[in-house]
Amino acid sequence: MSYKVGTILNIKGIQGTIIGYITYANQKDGDKEWTEYRLSTSKGECWLSCDDVYKEYSVSWPANTVNGRIGPEWHKVDEGMQVVKASAGDVDVDYGERATFVEYEDASEDNILSVEMWSDGTEYSKGYYVEKTDIYVMGYKKPKKFSNCMSAIIMIIVCFAVVLLFNVIAQMDNSSNKSISKYVKNSSLYTYETSITGQEKQKADVYEFYYTPKTTDYVAQDIINGIEGYTQSVTQKDDQDDAEIAIVTDKEYCLVYHAEDDADHVYVQVSSRKYNYTSNNAPYRCSDSDLRWYRSHYYSSSYKSDSVTYKNTPSAYKMYDGDTIHNIGNGYFDSYSSSIRQQSINRRNSSSGGISSGK
Repeated sequence: MSYKVGTILNIKGIQGTIIGYITYANQKDGDKEWTEYRLSTSKGECWLSCDDVYKEYSVSWPANTVNGRIGPEWHKVDEGMQVVKASAGDVDVDYGERATFVEYEDASEDNILSVEMWSDGTEYSKGYYVEKTDIYVMGYKKPKKFSNCMSAIIMIIVCFAVVLLFNVIAQMDNSSNKSISKYVKNSSLYTYETSITGQEKQKADVYEFYYTPKTTDYVAQDIINGIEGYTQSVTQKDDQDDAEIAIVTDKEYCLVYHAEDDADHVYVQVSSRKYNYTSNNAPYRCSDSDLRWYRSHYYSSSYKSDSVTYKNTPSAYKMYDGDTIHNIGNGYFDSYSSSIRQQSINRRNSSSGGISSGK
């Protein structure tokens, strides 16, 4: 089934007008497509999802108060990478934009919780399944169109307001917190676990990521978003999903990894690069294979430049004779980080406010 903007629907007593829609393709499921319709109702906006491939239909509402707190009553039923293939009306996406998504159901398998991880944030929604026969077309309301003159006036007003807002924010707070340690420390998604003391009065702090999904991929994306993509390199072990990931910035070294023999725990170890240069301590609850990769990655990615920065400081890697890694960066996460950084630059330098993603 398909509807155009302006169609009036009644879905199990909920009546609303379609003000926009987005057609997605799931890259991890053979590019199978589905469409989500944005409806304006007397009780606010809601979304109707129509998947004719799997014959699944649902209604949902924004639920960003979830904020990562997904309880045990929910179990994962689907996940993938959604890519925008088409859109129309009042929706804030562009062709080709993408987001990682995860879907959950409760024990009744009637209620759903969805998580969408866009480049500029994570969105949550809750709803329930409906039958195709529950969806009725009640009529059509032609969408309003502004004159070219009115559109130009509105655009000028919006641009002026955005410039003012940008200047106010810039003066009040340098919101581009590019420190991984500060971001993780201040984020509600992470809980401090322990610290590891190294040489030269350096230490590494370890945090546990407590929310869902508990994958290194998701955590790395969250950290990259948190520091607006200002990284030197991001490398994933063996280019495998949910494997160990190292994030290197100008001043910090961050390791995202699963606890040894426990996939339900994701840890983030963050330190200054001087800590890594002077110490080769094992990360907290790290497996032997991850430890070897961690040391070889630091040596391959950062030791050479750090030996210039800290040339008068003894290094734990001066006699290193282990493996080396040649594919530093140049993978998905490096590209993702570059994209986030460019969006950050656009937001700062453009009166248009940059690129926006999501619904």
